[in-house]
Amino acid sequence: CIRGLEGLTARDLVEICSLFGPLERSLDDSKTAYQVQGEPGVMRIGNVRDASNSGALVSMLATAPPLPADGNPQWRRTAHGDPTSKKKTTKHRPLGWHTDSVYRESPPVGSALFCAQRPAGGGGATCFASTAIGLADLPAPTRDRLASLECLASLAHHDAKVRKSGSPDYPLLPAALRKANPPRRVPCVLAHPVTGTSAFYGVNSGTFACVPAKDAEAFLRACDLDAYELDGVEHASVDAELRALLPHFTAPKYTLVWDWQPGDLVVWDNRCTMHCATGFDAARDVREMWRVTITDDHPDSLTSMGLRQ
Repeated sequence: CIRGLEGLTARDLVEICSLFGPLERSLDDSKTAYQVQGEPGVMRIGNVRDASNSGALVSMLATAPPLPADGNPQWRRTAHGDPTSKKKTTKHRPLGWHTDSVYRESPPVGSALFCAQRPAGGGGATCFASTAIGLADLPAPTRDRLASLECLASLAHHDAKVRKSGSPDYPLLPAALRKANPPRRVPCVLAHPVTGTSAFYGVNSGTFACVPAKDAEAFLRACDLDAYELDGVEHASVDAELRALLPHFTAPKYTLVWDWQPGDLVVWDNRCTMHCATGFDAARDVREMWRVTITDDHPDSLTSMGLRQ
């Protein structure tokens, strides 16, 4: 993390993040309205609206539950640990731990978030978890089982699920883009291509099933893809194989809660990290974050490690 970058422009952010590797230079067609200062690869996240255009939303808004009162971001199934709760409001949803964009043909290697404006009343922290250390601490049989599984994920399922889960302003994927973004097979255990360290991988709103790798292709051929991608239906295997392990991977010893200040920039490696947003009072306060996506490792860093000539 770098602090004290108040006044940073979107162009400045692109130049800084380019030091970490090549950047995504465009947003999905459904998200171009969220560009920052004309930079096509910088996306605004939050609840910012355009005062000159009847209050149109100019930021990607996905609602999130607040950080629990005890400050512990560990994943809990219902109502921040209350097993008797039947409430379905945003406040009582579990935190949305995930790894970015695993549904892409070439998932991003890293992400960066810059805080342009924090909620005046507090909240809106981002939590991070080390999925490499968490994986190493699991019993060997559990690690082996995870290594035999693949996640099936798609952008269309991601958008449908986010919208269905309490974010009605979240854009759905148009038919043409759905066709151009078919489901992907993603390993549940990913070996980092630079360090060789294995990490838990594939947890994302775009993941609609988690099956043995040997059965993945047959599953895709036989399944009702419209139910997954249009209706946001999720196969029971996601809960059984992935969500069941989230309390372990998000335990306090593996996590960090970052309470944003304006001018903060955080960069992380998606191949060994999960993260989640936490909520704030969006009716009262404004939160504005700028996101940049890193598509590959910087060639100079790979050369210095002897991994690229």
